[in-house]
Amino acid sequence: MKHQVDIETWERRDNWRFMKEFANSWYSITSEVDCTKALEQSKRNHTSFFIKYLYALLRAANEVRELGYRPDGDGVCWFDSIGATVPLAVKGGTFYTVLIPFIEDYETFYAKVSDISANIPEQGDPYGVNRELIESGQTGVVNISATPKLYFSSMTYTFHKPGLGSDWPLMNVGKAVRREGRWVMPIGVYVDHCFVDGANLGEFMDKVQQYLDMA
Repeated sequence: MKHQVDIETWERRDNWRFMKEFANSWYSITSEVDCTKALEQSKRNHTSFFIKYLYALLRAANEVRELGYRPDGDGVCWFDSIGATVPLAVKGGTFYTVLIPFIEDYETFYAKVSDISANIPEQGDPYGVNRELIESGQTGVVNISATPKLYFSSMTYTFHKPGLGSDWPLMNVGKAVRREGRWVMPIGVYVDHCFVDGANLGEFMDKVQQYLDMA
């Protein structure tokens, strides 16, 4: 649900008023997580590693309040539940973006994502979901992209328009690689500094690790 923020009583009021005048207040970080347990568990159980880390990212995003803030006209809104726009490969094409809701129960979430993934339209606007969310003002999502064949150590992002890096946080997950007997994978995150500080991202990454390690 979308909530309007009372700027005058908001703890980030001064951050917002200072940084919203920047030409671009968005910034990106790239970090790594240990995905050994999640990857090996998925292989052992013949389940989707992609859905496993998608859940970890989305649950972490829902538990860090700052990732739910968005600009809303001249003000700010906050979403108490965060979904994900996810580009999925289309056979014989490029990709199609789907909207995935957050469901805390992992088994229910797994079944929902599996169903969505199995019913991707063969034709249509690959960005249709994004356009609908922007037009309706329902921007309480994060975008999660996967490049399972590409390892990266840093990442830059496009600007949506001058003064706005994106309409919501962007995340990219890269190829898992073997290092010192463990599996690690990079995660790039792009957020608005008006709302999200380094400490918030540190909390987010800690939670991603926690849910990747969840049995």
